[in-house]
Amino acid sequence: MMNSKTHGKTLRMVEITHISANGIWILAGEKELFLYYDDFPWFNEAPVGKILNIEEPFPGHFY
Repeated sequence: MMNSKTHGKTLRMVEITHISANGIWILAGEKELFLYYDDFPWFNEAPVGKILNIEEPFPGHFY
């Protein structure tokens, strides 16, 4: 697992692989996940630049 340090926190590297009308595909560690906007509504209206800065400060918690 790759880690990045930001403001003293250890973050797991997360990469956006695709943005669709229904949600976003992310690569978190070695797993590819689909985040439905219904389950993660804060991503639905977010500008693409904000979505591309996704972080996972705790396993399974994305913002």
